[in-house]
Amino acid sequence: MAAAITRQYALQHKLPITLRSAGLHAREGDTITPEAEFALRQIGITENHTSRGLSREILESSHVIFVMEAWQAEAIEASMESYAFPCPPPVRMLDHGADIVDPLGRGQAVYDELVCRFRELIPARLSELEISATAESRGRNP
Repeated sequence: MAAAITRQYALQHKLPITLRSAGLHAREGDTITPEAEFALRQIGITENHTSRGLSREILESSHVIFVMEAWQAEAIEASMESYAFPCPPPVRMLDHGADIVDPLGRGQAVYDELVCRFRELIPARLSELEISATAESRGRNP
C-alpha cells in the first residue's frame, strides 16, 4: 500500500522518482490482499500490484530504502554489508517514531487506518529527500 500511495503522490506532485517495492519475505507474484485493495480503491488507487522479493539489484540501484519495521532495517543493512557495497543507500524508517505493524489478518479497519497514516507519512518522508533531476540522473532510485 505504501508503494501505491507513494506513486500516486509522486504523480500528483510531478516528482522525478522511480519507485520499487519489494519485501524481505515476499512471495514472487502474490497479489495484494482484498483488504488492501479495498482501502486503496477508497482513495482512487486501482492499480494492480504483485509482490517481489528484495534483490541485490534493487538494493544496488536504490537511492534510499524505506521500511516499516526496525527488524527490516537491520536485515537489509546486514544484507548490504554482506554484499560489500562501496556506498550503500541509507535505510530509513517510514515512521521515525515507531514501527508500522503489518496489517495482515487484522481486519479492514486496520488497513483503512494504515492508508490514512501512509498519506501523512509519505509526503513527510519525501520532503526530507533532495529530489531533483540530478538525483535521478545518477541512476539510483528512491
